[in-house]
Amino acid sequence: METLKLFLTSFGVPESIRIPPVIQRFQGGHVAAYPANLGSERMPPVNMRAVGNTFMPDYAALLLCDKVILDTTSFALLTENPHPWYATVGGTMKTLYDEGFIELVDFSRILTNNQSLLKQMLEHDLQALEQWITPLLESVTIWNNFISQISGMTAQETEIHETLLHRAYSEAGFLSSYITNFTAYKELTQDLRGGITDILKSYMSYVNANIVLSNELDVGFHDWADFAPFYQHKFLYVGRENLQEEQTISASQALFEISFPEFAVQDNKSLLRVLQDKRIVDLRRLVQDSVDGKVMFDEQFARNILHEVLSIEKKSARYRKVVSYLTMPLGFLPVIGIPVQKLAEETIGMVLDKRLQKNYRWFYMLSDVGEAYK
Repeated sequence: METLKLFLTSFGVPESIRIPPVIQRFQGGHVAAYPANLGSERMPPVNMRAVGNTFMPDYAALLLCDKVILDTTSFALLTENPHPWYATVGGTMKTLYDEGFIELVDFSRILTNNQSLLKQMLEHDLQALEQWITPLLESVTIWNNFISQISGMTAQETEIHETLLHRAYSEAGFLSSYITNFTAYKELTQDLRGGITDILKSYMSYVNANIVLSNELDVGFHDWADFAPFYQHKFLYVGRENLQEEQTISASQALFEISFPEFAVQDNKSLLRVLQDKRIVDLRRLVQDSVDGKVMFDEQFARNILHEVLSIEKKSARYRKVVSYLTMPLGFLPVIGIPVQKLAEETIGMVLDKRLQKNYRWFYMLSDVGEAYK
C-alpha cells in the first residue's frame, strides 16, 4: 500500500493574497468599512466537527499520514506563542515534529516563484464570477454551522468572534442576506458587486495557492472544511468529483464517528501510539476499502465486526485449552518442566491468536490503544 504524504494548508498564505484588511459589508443601505483582525491567519485546518474549549486537530486525518508537510511560518506561530484556542493543535504539531512525522516547507517561497501562474489562474476564475456564487454560499453555510456550535460558549466568546472567527461577521453576514441566486447577484448595486468580487478574489487566490502548492510538492492536501465547495467546483473541469485525499479522510472520519466512536483518537499520546504501530497499515487499507466502495462505515459494520471479534475470542479460548492439554506432559520434566510448559503454551497460543486475528489487526490495535489510556 502506498504511503500517504500530504500538506496541511495555511489559511491566508501568502502575504500577497491574504484576505484584505478591510472587507466591504452592506450596512443600513450603504457600504461600510469593516476591519478584519484574523487571528487565524496562517493556521492549518482544525476539526470543524469537534468543538470544545479549544480547537482540536483532525486526528482522523493525521492517522492516515506517514508524513505531514507544514508551512514553516504556521509551525512557528503554532509552537512559539499560539493563541489559547490553538494550544492543542500547536502541541500536536510540535509532538509530531519531534517524532519525525512533520516536514517543514516555506509555502510563501513556492508561491512567490509562481506569482505569474497564480495571477493567470485568478484572472481566469474571475472571468465568470457568477459560477462561484453557489460554492461561496455553500462555504458560508458550512462556516455558519461551525460558528453556531461555538456561539453557545460564553467564555471568551467576544474575543473569538472578533479575531479567530471574524469571517462569520464579514463574508457570512454580508452574503447570506443579499445573494440567493444569480439573478439577485446581477441586481446588486455596483458597490455591492465590488464587495463580493473582493471576497471572491481572496477566496479564489487562496484556493489556487493550495492547488499550486500541491502540484509543486507533488502531494495532496487537507484544508478547512468550508473551502471544500470551491475545490469540488474546480475539479469538475478536470473530470474529478473531489480530492482523493479528502475522500480518504472523510472515510477515516466516518470510521471513528459512526462505526467506532469509542476508538476515536483524542490526544497526542494515543495518536503517536497508533502512528508507530505496524498494524496501522491494516487500518489504512480498511479506510481505502471504504473509499473504493467495498465497505461502508455505519452501525451495521460495527455490529458485524464485534460479532466476528467475539467469535475469534471464543475460538481462541477453545484452542488455548487444547494447547494447555497437549503441553501438559512437558510439566513433568525435572526442574525445568513447569517453565517449559508455560513457555510452550504461551508461544503456541500467541501463534494461534495471530492467525485468528489476522483480518482484524486494526481493531485490536485501536482496542489496545484505548485500553492503555483508560
